Amino acid sequence: MKLRRPALSIRVQLTLVLTVFLLVPWLGYEYVREVERLLGEAQQRTLAGTAQAVATALHERSRLFAAPSPGAAGEPAPAAPATEIAEILRGLSRTTARIWVIDRELNVLARAGSLRRPPPPEEPMPPGLAGVWRRIERTLLRPVYRRLLQQPTEDFDEAAADRTLVDAREVTGALSGIPAVERRTTPDRRAVIVTAAHPIWVGDDVRGAVLVEETTNAITVERNRAFERLFGIVLAALLAGSAALALFASRLTARIRHLRDEAERAIDRDGRVVGTLAASAAGDEIGDLSRSFASVLARLAQYASYQQNMASRLSHELRTPIAVVRSSLENLHAQPLPADAQVYLERAQGGIDRLDAILTRMAEATRLEHSLADAERGPLDLARLVTACTEGYRAAYPHCLFEGAVPASAVVIDGNADLVAQMLDKLVANAVEFRAPETVVRIWLERDASAAVLRVDNEGPPLPEGMEARLFDSMVSVRPGKAGAVPHLGLGLYIVRLIAAFHGGSARAANRTDGRGVVFTVTLPLAPAEA
Repeated sequence: MKLRRPALSIRVQLTLVLTVFLLVPWLGYEYVREVERLLGEAQQRTLAGTAQAVATALHERSRLFAAPSPGAAGEPAPAAPATEIAEILRGLSRTTARIWVIDRELNVLARAGSLRRPPPPEEPMPPGLAGVWRRIERTLLRPVYRRLLQQPTEDFDEAAADRTLVDAREVTGALSGIPAVERRTTPDRRAVIVTAAHPIWVGDDVRGAVLVEETTNAITVERNRAFERLFGIVLAALLAGSAALALFASRLTARIRHLRDEAERAIDRDGRVVGTLAASAAGDEIGDLSRSFASVLARLAQYASYQQNMASRLSHELRTPIAVVRSSLENLHAQPLPADAQVYLERAQGGIDRLDAILTRMAEATRLEHSLADAERGPLDLARLVTACTEGYRAAYPHCLFEGAVPASAVVIDGNADLVAQMLDKLVANAVEFRAPETVVRIWLERDASAAVLRVDNEGPPLPEGMEARLFDSMVSVRPGKAGAVPHLGLGLYIVRLIAAFHGGSARAANRTDGRGVVFTVTLPLAPAEA
């Protein structure tokens, strides 16, 4: 079983295409993460360089480590060398970093700097549209950023950030002569600290180490700022692109719908060309399609006009030769002819009569199509008309039984009595021809809320499958292929449909529910005062 493709409008398809742009924020986020990684590596190199510079300034100064004052581990030694080391640190320290100098016994000889960054200055509000966007960003987007992104804070316990140096791997490595860089989280988990350690050499011995510490808050701030800028740019681009695509899709679909509506108005429900299509002057594909439609419709109109006028032309052109042949046959009838010649003469006369009947029926349909444009309508009591016609059918078809049922009250439509009577004549003639012997043709009229419903029912052969929709087309018949005494062109029910459509109604055919015949139904709207 072949799966059907989902029907998606152009606007929906363009919206789906627009979702591809949602990859841009993800790619931008990955880019920001990569930049954050590179900044982290740069920070580690910078701290390692600072530790190396401080350690280099303390190299080969054995007197600074000669006689440290005894004290508890982790407490700064108050000796004079510590003061000299502090002076050296003051010249090399960074504003956002903390520097430690320790000896081999893990005594803190000096410490300078702080892990906390000073608060950033308040950014002035830019004028114009930039200021409006900044207010929107602060009011609407900043809360979203706070939920999605890790926000750095300087509100961490700097004293709690101190730790025991005994189990620090970077300290152990530096005192072993190997520079090291490590990352750790503060005990309150509010900050990440990067520590670089470098050994201090005196001769061939490691006499101490320099520790340089700094939080990653500066990198986190820059990462968040980059992501916010990227998100703002992508959001603005998406909004602008969405609006542009929505306008483009709306204009595109409006032009396509306009073309569809014009094409549907140009052809009525009977398939006849009743109008023209204005060719678009646009130079795009829809303009080309419009011009192609207009050209095709014009050619179809010419061909349809040729077909519609062909019957009247044939009728007009054949009348003269038929009259000549008929007069010649009449003259031959007046002459004494052998008996065998009389047989051929009667056959020729019968053929002329059949040909004349065909032309008469063709002319009838053609005249009706042209006369409908000038036909007048007025209040018409359909119940009285159906009653009178039913009495006439009993006289016209004495061999057939008729049953009629009409409402006791008037059923008024806005119609033409002659045309409605002609429509009913065609329905009854069709029912009489196809009825089974000794069966009844039923004619009944009903009235619902807004329409009059006329039905003609006969027992007989059912309609072939698929013929219900085509039965009212021109030149369509379900009669046997053999020729009868009266020629049939399949125009009777076509006339029924034309008259029903002229009155704003419809005609349809269906097999009876018991499968023993056919029922024809014509629905005509009631007059406005009756509806």
